[in-house]
Amino acid sequence: MSPPKCPPKINAGKFETVKRLGAGCFGEVYRGIRAEDKQEVAIKFESKSGKSAPQLEHEAEVLNILRAGSQPQGVAECFYFGVEGPFNCLVMEILGKSLEDNVQACKGKFKVKTTVLIAEQVLQRIEFLHSKGFVHRDIKPENFMFGVGAKIHHVYIIDFGLSKMYWDKTREAHCQMKQKLSLTGTARYASINAHKGIEQSRRDDLEAIGHMFLYFLRGALPWSGLDAKTQEEKYRKICEKKESTELSDLCQGFPSNFEEYLKYARGLGFTEKPDYKKIYLMMHSCREPSWPDHGYEWFDSKSGEQQLQGIGKLVPLQQPRPEPQQPDDRKPTPKGGCCVIS
Repeated sequence: MSPPKCPPKINAGKFETVKRLGAGCFGEVYRGIRAEDKQEVAIKFESKSGKSAPQLEHEAEVLNILRAGSQPQGVAECFYFGVEGPFNCLVMEILGKSLEDNVQACKGKFKVKTTVLIAEQVLQRIEFLHSKGFVHRDIKPENFMFGVGAKIHHVYIIDFGLSKMYWDKTREAHCQMKQKLSLTGTARYASINAHKGIEQSRRDDLEAIGHMFLYFLRGALPWSGLDAKTQEEKYRKICEKKESTELSDLCQGFPSNFEEYLKYARGLGFTEKPDYKKIYLMMHSCREPSWPDHGYEWFDSKSGEQQLQGIGKLVPLQQPRPEPQQPDDRKPTPKGGCCVIS
């Protein structure tokens, strides 16, 4: 029996599917339009009878919490969540290319300039997420995307299917550290403590982000492509390689700020609040005065310059403000998230 087809009209005709963009572990993604104004949207479908635990409702809840009372930069807007026939359905703001898309377009790695400019925005996004009481738990280049139109230079943080509250509201305290947990997230970028089965907190997002930055700079990480017969063996070897690789070797040939960043992230305590201003300045101090906020290398070409034409006045990047309180190593664990929109 063939799987059921995604409905062409959503929420009593308020949204319409236009083109299938792809599929992932959660279901399928379509490009769609909002009927009243023909605005493009992204529509995600998730089978209610699927083997994996449902994620779209949780993702919609997180998006609504993040955007409650404000319009934060770099967080997509959720337009609708509901049940459509045999599917859970999430309609949200459509985005452009992921960081992974751009890595591949740049022959597998980024220049220092591009990495630093991206790092500034990524750190702002994770600070905001943490300020709302959540840890992401699946940091990877596919889960950061650029906007479209006037926001093609804005980095968005996406896919909150594995996100979790680190702040226990009932106790008004940080969650307690559990151990002997299975790896949640994507092995290539996961923190060493996540590999060891320790409950993830803010420090783990930051360490995974550091691994992602080094992936951008190097094009590959020392623990990528290790041979193993099973996923368990693969993850064990990745963890061992992460532990045995000296940070000075990992970061050799690049600004010392990247090594300093990873040392800081790995040295954080489980409940310790990161000094976001400090780590932001680690990246910001790598910048040269001539680098504009939107100076990514794919805009250096003539076609890239044309992409920037006509988008209006560029919105300056927000300065960070501390707020209150599978064998392939790129694949997440079975219940992991996938890229939202392409």
